Amino acid sequence: MPAGIADMTDSLLGWASQTELDLNQRLAGVEYFPQIQLRHDELERIHRFYGTFLSRQVGAGASLEGLFEMTPCLTVTTLVSRASRISDPADFFGEYIGGLGLSAEHAAVVEGLTEKLFAQAGLLVPEGIASPLELLSIHAGISNHEVAAVLTEVENGTTEYPFMFDAVLRLTPEWAQTLIGGVQELIEFATTHRTSWSDRQRESSLPAMIDEIVVAELRERPVGTADRENSVGVALRELRPRLILDAERRKVCLRLPEQRVSDDEINWRVSLEGTTRIFSTRRAWGDTSGYSEALDITVERQIRETTVTDTSNQITWVVPVVDFNDPVLVFSARGENLTDKVSLHHQEIYVLAPAEAKLEDMVTGQPVPVIEQFLVEGWNSWVCSRVDARGLSSLKVNKEVRCIDPRRRVAFHHPAELVPHVRSISGLPVHAQSLIAEFPPTLSGQDETWMLSISAFAGVGAAGEEIAEPEPLEVPADGGLFAIFDPEIYDAPWVGEYLVRLRGPRNESFRHEFAIVEGMTTEFEVASGASFRIPTTTGLSEASLRVRSGEKHFTAEPRLVTVEATDPNASFVVTTDEGDQMPLRFVPPQIAIELPLTTEPPTWRVTRTVCGPRDLDGAGELRIRTGVDVGDPKVSVRNHHGSPLRTVKMVTPDNGRTWIANMKEIAASTFVMPRGSIEFEWTDRKVDRRVSVTIAVIDKTENFTGITIEDGKLVFEDLAAGRQLAAWVWPQTAPWVSAVELAVTGPELELPEVLVGAGNLIVQLHTADPFTTSVTPLSPGKAAVTVEQEGYYSAQTEEYAQLSAFFGGEVEEPPISDAVVPALWDVSHIWTEQGNTEHLPVVHAALRSSPAAALKGLSASLVPAQALPGKVISSGLAASPFTTESPATEVHRTAWIGTLQLLGALPSAFKEAEEIGNRTPLLPILGQLEEVAGKNILSTLATGRDSTLDTACIDQSTVAIAGMNETQQKALLDMFFSNADIVPGPLMEDNTRLMAVFETFKKRDALREVLQTEGLIKTAVELLRAMRGTQRQLYSSARIRFDKLDGVNTDNPENMWALTPVVSLVFALSSRLHAHELIGKTRTLDRASAGWGRIADLVPDLVTGDLISAEAMVLGARNPGLVD
Repeated sequence: MPAGIADMTDSLLGWASQTELDLNQRLAGVEYFPQIQLRHDELERIHRFYGTFLSRQVGAGASLEGLFEMTPCLTVTTLVSRASRISDPADFFGEYIGGLGLSAEHAAVVEGLTEKLFAQAGLLVPEGIASPLELLSIHAGISNHEVAAVLTEVENGTTEYPFMFDAVLRLTPEWAQTLIGGVQELIEFATTHRTSWSDRQRESSLPAMIDEIVVAELRERPVGTADRENSVGVALRELRPRLILDAERRKVCLRLPEQRVSDDEINWRVSLEGTTRIFSTRRAWGDTSGYSEALDITVERQIRETTVTDTSNQITWVVPVVDFNDPVLVFSARGENLTDKVSLHHQEIYVLAPAEAKLEDMVTGQPVPVIEQFLVEGWNSWVCSRVDARGLSSLKVNKEVRCIDPRRRVAFHHPAELVPHVRSISGLPVHAQSLIAEFPPTLSGQDETWMLSISAFAGVGAAGEEIAEPEPLEVPADGGLFAIFDPEIYDAPWVGEYLVRLRGPRNESFRHEFAIVEGMTTEFEVASGASFRIPTTTGLSEASLRVRSGEKHFTAEPRLVTVEATDPNASFVVTTDEGDQMPLRFVPPQIAIELPLTTEPPTWRVTRTVCGPRDLDGAGELRIRTGVDVGDPKVSVRNHHGSPLRTVKMVTPDNGRTWIANMKEIAASTFVMPRGSIEFEWTDRKVDRRVSVTIAVIDKTENFTGITIEDGKLVFEDLAAGRQLAAWVWPQTAPWVSAVELAVTGPELELPEVLVGAGNLIVQLHTADPFTTSVTPLSPGKAAVTVEQEGYYSAQTEEYAQLSAFFGGEVEEPPISDAVVPALWDVSHIWTEQGNTEHLPVVHAALRSSPAAALKGLSASLVPAQALPGKVISSGLAASPFTTESPATEVHRTAWIGTLQLLGALPSAFKEAEEIGNRTPLLPILGQLEEVAGKNILSTLATGRDSTLDTACIDQSTVAIAGMNETQQKALLDMFFSNADIVPGPLMEDNTRLMAVFETFKKRDALREVLQTEGLIKTAVELLRAMRGTQRQLYSSARIRFDKLDGVNTDNPENMWALTPVVSLVFALSSRLHAHELIGKTRTLDRASAGWGRIADLVPDLVTGDLISAEAMVLGARNPGLVD
């Protein structure tokens, strides 16, 4: 490329050379440009950088024609990119040149070279082309400019296609029919799954760049929409779980989205780094939108991905978090995850990256302007930077370079103040002033005409009535601000909830939901004298809202809106003099309290709790939200005389949204108090005085003294009077079934029919809260009582009913299937935690009878990630074969379990490869192994030897560090490992293995005790001797870690912990050799399982890494030629 380059110092020269080469390789062998599967944001990045590169070189004296001919693939890519987003077909080349930042006189140059450049790039140039634009039409396929018209024709079965696609159909009919077929498939899919098609997995026959624009059109304007070009379309909700940044709370969260639901819960299974947890979401108290509340789950550290299943609708998503090859997360100012975009359109962004990462603009070579930096909770060694992106052309972090072009995004701005505590019926906040649209400088560099369309907001998934004909907006070249609801247009006030659409000349579509009552003001009062609702003897304090109009008159009915003590909100209607009406809701703020108890999981509630003096969890934090600004909040403990025993000042981590107090002192104060209360007090800003409310009543009297089941009813003895109680009831024979919540109104409580004769029931009474939407806990707390009755829980599928029959003692053997295995793991874990081991041998034998299914089901269970390796060992699964015929696509996404599954699939794939004489069956498995576990595992499979054993080990110097004082230890370890856990790397990477081994250093005191009490060293020596006689190569590998301890006195009890990696590998190798029938199982191995399991509980990463290493070494030694 250097010949013809005028400026050899251009920072984009290297980018241009490499990108031209990459495109050349991708274009080789394809006829049509979209077949190289570039996304539109990738095309935007190329267009942005190429334009800057050309402008610089031409400015330095280079010939533009020479540059085009020198970079045909880049030129063709940018031409197709622009044609795909064409504005004016009559002036395409002027638009193209202007978009690159070059002067208009160059348009003729590129127009004259177009056919030649396409031929140079190896793309099809059919005969009969009348103009270069027809050639570009063919390679754009379906342009954004024409997608609405093409969709309409395909839907209607007609063929009056617009100009560009008509050229495609005329000149390349087979290519056109391929695209039409792909559109038809997408229409059929969207028709079959009308409400969820865009969130489902699908195979598309459309190229990526075309699929994107067709999907975008169908999402906003579904199948059957009339007048697509001008229609606003339907309102959308994000139905996929997604990663967000909560900058205010300094957290990265996984957001479980709103879902349409009636009165039921949406149940979610969320797997974070192998730990699967269950969450439930449902509609808020008093909700009228029909959607469950979104739930944010904190991502507590850097992880690769999380798996989320909506079990109510049976949809599973994998949400990527950190990419090992590009460790950075990018978010918008509102916290939206932009990491998967390589072209950013925002004026301000957040960049979360390792602390040592440099943020720079590759185009200018300058650091990016950082407004502020902060740490994100749990993300050690990472820093979040708030970046001003208005003047940037690119963002380079690590190797990946993203382009930045705020010109491509119209921003909507709300007026400064909402109408407080007022919502539309659909749940939108209400504004008293117009929505503002901010247009950036235009992409064409000239004045542009945009179209404004406004429809009534009809709710999610529904199209509202268009309120006026589309209106043209003349946008100057430099951009500008426009009031969407112009107060000067009408004498009547704007009143309604609307869906706004701005459509650009390239068919850009920007939409926004907005509710407005122009000029509306309110006065808000709460009967308690506070600025928010608090618990009272009759419910919650009453609240009222007085509504007034502004200069443009409207009436409110009623004008004074009142929320009664037991109501969540109140409705009123605004009516203009012209007769337009808008129903609204007054939703007053109310207190929310999360009081940690030892008897039940933390939950937000509104009413005060009644609990025992020793029920408070001293290790937790009291959290209170008020919905308004409060001053100097404190929480105090008072005895039954009302005298304060302890007062604790509250602090806020999120600018007053949440107030927090440590429970240690509070719990200590109530520990020996027979009766009393906990109070929250604050200065109310509105009235400038101190206010307090009781948030918990302390009473040593139990809720009841006994409980039985009689005639299908729960019968309580000595039920405490004057308490508002409810009961959670679980069937003991089906721990996977959610609890039923029943209101306790007297000493007898009718059971639902499914729980009558359903075996023992577990019952827990708690303080009911009718003023919030509570979620039942997953499992009983310490206050729960087991009530005996005959039978087992049968109101479930046959497999689970049989499992319940086993747990109820009705049958002797549990069923085994992919469906019930996770439940078997769950129950065995619960029993182990409770010390109930009676049925464990039978359960473990059942799991070993189908080891591949058991392994697959393990991390789908609710067993915590750190306990999973111990379960594999204690169940005997570690010494069982993982051989499976399942395809490589069905492996579990928990890295170490997925790796063992992939290794289990290798023998059958290797056998098939030998039979057919090529390695095709092995390639997908080996590829996935490299992705998940790293290149080292392929080397281990090839040689039968694990090279990480030489580097990831404990040696004399490590043991010497253990003898230093804590300050010296910390200084040395920080020097070596301060950045080791910044990015989650592949399992068998040297650094990952080294960190796993070094966990033994951190846990050395506990490991020393395990090795001494379990006699594991003697057991390991016996197993090592047995190995030496039959497996010399693996014996040599097993000794490596021991040999590295040369010079260390391991007979000294203080140094005994250093043998943990040795013991772990010996046990792993012996187990996997037995699984492959290369040694017989011995009592020695059985005797080791308890102690080995304890090691796994302390250092799980070491044990799982060694299991993988052992399996790979055994496979490699047993199957020469497994890896080339």
